[in-house]
Amino acid sequence: GYLDQVIEQVDYTSQKAKKQVDDIEKLLDYTLDDKIEFTVYNKQSDYKQSNIGLEYEEPYNIGGVTKIVGSKVFLYFDGNHATFDKQIKAGIAEVLINQMMYGGSVKDVVKNSTLLNLPNWYMQGLVSYIANDWNTDIDSRVKDGILTNKYKRFNGQEGIDAVYAGHSIWNYIGETYGESVISNILYMTKV
Repeated sequence: GYLDQVIEQVDYTSQKAKKQVDDIEKLLDYTLDDKIEFTVYNKQSDYKQSNIGLEYEEPYNIGGVTKIVGSKVFLYFDGNHATFDKQIKAGIAEVLINQMMYGGSVKDVVKNSTLLNLPNWYMQGLVSYIANDWNTDIDSRVKDGILTNKYKRFNGQEGIDAVYAGHSIWNYIGETYGESVISNILYMTKV
């Protein structure tokens, strides 16, 4: 019954996370300092009512908003494994990027984020780029953003506009110069 579902979801999350951690570590040429803890809600309503982490105004990973606190990732499973996989991947990407740029602990992140203040498009766009392949939805949102001059003040982008604008930049870099350049850009940004 219910316990079997929970065990199945834990096993699924564990297997997917191991593979995705390896892939993202390879992409960013960086090894996680610590293990990532996942908390999975079975209902989106329970997930949304939790007061853990931060919420963005709109999901930037198709499966919903992933909440991150240090190396803890909070997700919900709505029965769709494709969107759940994207949540797992986005959560891992965000934890890894935060560790890479700001340090491992929440205390380090708070201290170092005052020294290194990156625009929203940079971080959120990179997480989206890692979690989601370029697709027609992203393409049409970026085209719309360009045509309506939403991206005129690029560094001031907020919310979902920052996500898609940033995703488009990281996608351009990956396609034009190769994904191996991304880890170099992150390293140089940190330096």
